[in-house]
Amino acid sequence: MTSHGSAPRDAKFQYLWVADELRKEINSEAHRPGERLPTQEELATRFGVSRATVNQALSLLRKEELIVTRQGSGSFVASEPGEPSHVPGPARSPEGKVWAVVSERVPPVLLKPYLVEAFEANVVKLDVFSMTTESLAARVVDQKDRIVAGEISPPRSITARLLLPNTDSSALAIPRQVSGEDDPRVRQRLGGILRSHVTMLRSALYELRRLKLVEEVAVQVRMVPFAPQMKLYILNNRVVLQGFYIPEEGTATLEDGEEVATYDAYGTGATLYPFRASADSTPEQAGVVRAAKKFFDANWENLATKVTF
Repeated sequence: MTSHGSAPRDAKFQYLWVADELRKEINSEAHRPGERLPTQEELATRFGVSRATVNQALSLLRKEELIVTRQGSGSFVASEPGEPSHVPGPARSPEGKVWAVVSERVPPVLLKPYLVEAFEANVVKLDVFSMTTESLAARVVDQKDRIVAGEISPPRSITARLLLPNTDSSALAIPRQVSGEDDPRVRQRLGGILRSHVTMLRSALYELRRLKLVEEVAVQVRMVPFAPQMKLYILNNRVVLQGFYIPEEGTATLEDGEEVATYDAYGTGATLYPFRASADSTPEQAGVVRAAKKFFDANWENLATKVTF
């Protein structure tokens, strides 16, 4: 998912940029669930925009159910009072049957708890289909730091398969100029963002092997000639996190400083919907996880091209 980057000069899109910056902070837990956000005046000063722009940004985050606003008290990061902070297990029906679909009331942007759980396994497997791996790279670095600090036992092996869009392909639907014209510079910008985050992720995992903390580490990257319509994480073949890329109009700042109007998928806080295949799930109940794995493997084997970084 592409980042807006610096503040757009076009006031029409400034609220998207402000929302994107706040969304990143929520996703990274700079603002934790239940925490009060700065006031509108403080946010306006920080971002150099009007209060009306801040209000638009907060309204967007409310629609995404990332924040709640309490009259007279301000805006707060959304949370479910009384719910445990750990990742919920499979939801149970009144009859005691285990369902594969976990309630969507799970806090929507917290990828971190699921990676915490995944990295506590002896064998870690990450299959990811996304635009840039921006969200994943930062969270993987967190897990690398936990292992180095001795907070958790190192897994025996870590395997990551990253499926990403080929930014050399003019067939990419996004990012693309609003005019419909294919601009290689827009795709090159995405390619730069993509490479930087893949490099961050690879470096973090291979450092564990270099330090002889994890015996086996493998990071494979393949590219497909189309932009993903959804973000997909498959963790240890048991948990699936799925979110949707929603094309929005915005601006992209190119290397020469030119700003162009584009359709793109912005932000690192896409709402993720979790699904889990538990040990006692029936084949029908675990169908979403099986279908996601089949989807990923088919694209990986049949449509993707190997690349090196």
